[in-house]
Amino acid sequence: MAVVRWDPWGELAALQRDVGELFQRTGPQSGTRQSTGLVPPIDAYRTDEDLVVRVELPGMAPDDVDVSVDDGMLTLAGERRMDADVPEDAWLRRERPTGAFERSFSLPEGTDPQRITASFDNGILELHIPHPPERRPHRVDIGSANGAKSQTVDVEDRQSAGASS
Repeated sequence: MAVVRWDPWGELAALQRDVGELFQRTGPQSGTRQSTGLVPPIDAYRTDEDLVVRVELPGMAPDDVDVSVDDGMLTLAGERRMDADVPEDAWLRRERPTGAFERSFSLPEGTDPQRITASFDNGILELHIPHPPERRPHRVDIGSANGAKSQTVDVEDRQSAGASS
């Protein structure tokens, strides 16, 4: 039997695509209004050092986007506004989505939020999320008070072993 590696980012992208298609099919059909909200697409891939996430945000500036980490959740939020210099009755077709958005992703346990870096170039926000250090069991030597035989015991980190207090 072949071992298949689970890819949560791939499953999340597929779910988001399916939900987006569902709303696109059932939303209002108008030549002048966008039928779906703003959900910026992402690409994510792994390198040896980190997870790289690229978010498409055309027409937006870095000041329009907020990236935060709270309790193991990475959140991207922002707002793309309509062109204020174009009068409402002048529009013939409007297909670029506008409005506020917020997307959140779980970070692997042990990720250091202080080490996440971000850059913004040509409408692409790129995040580099360093992999957390691997958790490994460690060995503890147990000795006796009278100097008799000692014993070595394997001890796992309580969180990585899934134990609860």
